[in-house]
Amino acid sequence: MHPIQSIPVQSWTFEHESVIRIGRSTDNHVILYSAVVSRHHVELREVDSRWEVISLGANGTYVDSKRITQMPIVDSLVIRLARSGPNIQIHVGSLPPDSGKALQGDQTRAQRVKPSLSDVLPADVGRSVQPGGMSLIPNLEIPVTKQPEDDSSPLNHPSGDRRQQATDMSGVNGLPAVVPPADLVSCTHPRAQGNVLFCPDCGEPLQVTQTVGDYQVVKTVRQDPVGMTQLVWRNGQSLVLRTVNPEWQQPDILEAFTQQATQLLTLDHPGLPHFVDFFVNEGKPHLVRRRVYGQSFQQRVGRQGLLTQTEAIATIVQVCDTLDYLHQQSPALLHEDLRPENLIQQTVPAGNITLVGFVSLRSFVAERSEPSLYMAPEQAQGQKTVAADLFALGPILVFLLTGQAPDAFYAQREQGFRFYPEYVPGLATELVTIIRRLTSPQPEDRYATAKEVADALLSVSITA
Repeated sequence: MHPIQSIPVQSWTFEHESVIRIGRSTDNHVILYSAVVSRHHVELREVDSRWEVISLGANGTYVDSKRITQMPIVDSLVIRLARSGPNIQIHVGSLPPDSGKALQGDQTRAQRVKPSLSDVLPADVGRSVQPGGMSLIPNLEIPVTKQPEDDSSPLNHPSGDRRQQATDMSGVNGLPAVVPPADLVSCTHPRAQGNVLFCPDCGEPLQVTQTVGDYQVVKTVRQDPVGMTQLVWRNGQSLVLRTVNPEWQQPDILEAFTQQATQLLTLDHPGLPHFVDFFVNEGKPHLVRRRVYGQSFQQRVGRQGLLTQTEAIATIVQVCDTLDYLHQQSPALLHEDLRPENLIQQTVPAGNITLVGFVSLRSFVAERSEPSLYMAPEQAQGQKTVAADLFALGPILVFLLTGQAPDAFYAQREQGFRFYPEYVPGLATELVTIIRRLTSPQPEDRYATAKEVADALLSVSITA
């Protein structure tokens, strides 16, 4: 809206989206070039046929001069991004009569640039279409104030000066043209202070350690015996890159990495990250995905305390739904490294649980790497099975309830060396039975599918 006359200056129309994101970054649906607007400032989300606004920006979102975090949307609601930022009026339903006078809003990069064939996501990944045939990639994970877990679609956009990201706009009805502020065009990072990775104004990375293909490496966030996970930057978006250490670049391992990465690119499930690219650089395979924002369950238990049995069951049931989807792929996709650190409770969508830590290839390197406390005994011998993924759910469930590592409940006792859930204090008898079956040393004695596990958990009666 015009800051004085309260009439439309720009307009954006969406017909099929259930989530609309607003901010300064070029991966938003609505791009606003203002220094006080966060890179990802506001999300409009459809919930049960009603719409709500969720504030994500560091400078806040205001309605009638009051700061809000989340509220229902009524037709013609006006929100202000930051105390001195732009006003946005939201219409739900048919367009207002004078909307045709407003300048059509700037498009995102994904809308403006047609990707090369090699960069297009698989056909079975859904896309939504705006008027004019412009496609938007759904389910963008967006930055919020929480620290990402370990750390967007990297389309083949042309590089160049950021000032070219804005569509040239002439004034409308005598109103000034809407253009990026000068500090974003020639930003020299004056407000970048402390241990930050990206400029709070222009969003560019402040330090690049190396370049891998088309990606600039900003930070190595995880180094394990098998591979490396790095935070990378490409064309206005930060992503996560995973590769294999040089000592593991053997033909069978590289083939397995490539096969799993190729499958991951085709997946579309709310419990999985959005994998967007796979390439080989200097003989090393690299898998790229969007970032997942939130906290791991390892972090959540450490910061917020133990989960109740009801909460823990709900968590594992959601993980089961994702595992069931993975295991039904052809061939079945296995995670191989399920543990609390690799289960992320997203901040947006609130409560959604995402599995990360793929391409661990533990079945190939079990003899030379330290086994996970959540690993099935046969997996330590190099066997890849659905039952091995299910095994990990038992120790994870116990960790959520006790905060203790699984080795506290492994012992050599009357039934040999195994995980003993009956020694977990306060555990419901029905849960003891389920976890005993999940952690049986014999794969054939466990549940056959993740759905069976979920059904068993949902049948548990929790009285306290």
